[in-house]
Amino acid sequence: MIKQLDISASRVINQLISKISTLSSFLKIITHTSSGKIYPLYTIIIPFILEPGLQIVRIGLIAFAFQVPAYLLSKNLIKRERPSPNSGINPIIIPPDKYSFPSGHCASSTLLTLIINQYMPWLTIYFIIWAMMIFISRVGLGIHYLSDCIFGVALGFISFLLANQLLSIFF
Repeated sequence: MIKQLDISASRVINQLISKISTLSSFLKIITHTSSGKIYPLYTIIIPFILEPGLQIVRIGLIAFAFQVPAYLLSKNLIKRERPSPNSGINPIIIPPDKYSFPSGHCASSTLLTLIINQYMPWLTIYFIIWAMMIFISRVGLGIHYLSDCIFGVALGFISFLLANQLLSIFF
């Protein structure tokens, strides 16, 4: 029953987004702002544009040192196929790989939002909106189920908490 609810809700979001071309075009752009390929660029830029940039990068590197292996292990152990037209979900973009669980984009955007909240809370609302747009884009563009994104958010939270624990112990 939960699986069917997950598929049905994901289908409704995908169908709604696919009917609004301006929104789907916007989400195609937004979704790439949380791609794994963009975070090295963020690592270089953030220390130059944000006052606590080095602290943000330090906690980010520690958190990603946990998050990336956990993400890859989950993807390759669970091997959940991405949504497909067979389930009434039509991909609007080409997925980056074969498996969908968990959403690395949602994990990373959640992690960055939590780090920004810790060091620059006045920017948090903007990052929450961005992370929500990433979440919606992954489902709406037809490359993730809702549950993939929910577990991605959870992975981002766990990575953030673990990185803070490690920082408090060792630094």
